[in-house]
Amino acid sequence: MLTERALDAWSERLRDLGHPGRKYWDHPAELLYDEAGVLLGAMFVLLQAAITETVSMVKRMYQLNGQPIRKEAVMSLEAELDQTSGLSYVAIANGAANFYKHRFEWPEDWVTGVSPQQAETIKLVCAVGMSPEQDLADNLLCAVHAITRTTDCNSKNLPDLVVEKWRTRLALSLRVQFALTQYP
Repeated sequence: MLTERALDAWSERLRDLGHPGRKYWDHPAELLYDEAGVLLGAMFVLLQAAITETVSMVKRMYQLNGQPIRKEAVMSLEAELDQTSGLSYVAIANGAANFYKHRFEWPEDWVTGVSPQQAETIKLVCAVGMSPEQDLADNLLCAVHAITRTTDCNSKNLPDLVVEKWRTRLALSLRVQFALTQYP
C-alpha cells in the first residue's frame, strides 16, 4: 500500500540520518512524513464514502419500515468498538476523514469558536488521541492505531476492519430484523 511505502521511505530516511529527534529531521524526512499523512487522509476519505453509502441504504430501509434512525446510530449497529474510547471503528474512520477534510477550518486550539458540528468531530478525534499539537500524520496514525489495535501502521487492514466486516454483520442483522429473504 502507498501509505506503508511512504512510511518505510520516511523510516529509511531517519535511519540514514541516525534517527534524530523530530526537531532535527531534515526537509526530505518532513516531506516523506507529510506524504504519509496525506495518503492516510485520502484512505480515510475513501472509507468514509463506503460508510456514507452504507448509512444511506440502512437509513432508507428503516424509513421504509416506519422506523427513522440517525446516522450515528447506524454507524454503531453491528460495529466493532475500540476498547479504549468506546467508539465504533466506523465512527473513528468517519471522524478521521472529517478531520482530514476540514482541519484547516478549525481554530488552532480546536476550542475557540468551533461550531457544534466541529465540536462533535473534535471530541471524537480527541478520544482516540488526536490533538492540535500533533501534525497530520501523527493524528491520523492515532485513528489507525485505535482501529487496528497495534502501534505500527498497518493501514492495509482498515478497509476490512472498518467496512467489510461491518457490512457483513450489518447485512445479516438486517435480514433477520426486517425478515428479508436471501436470493436463491
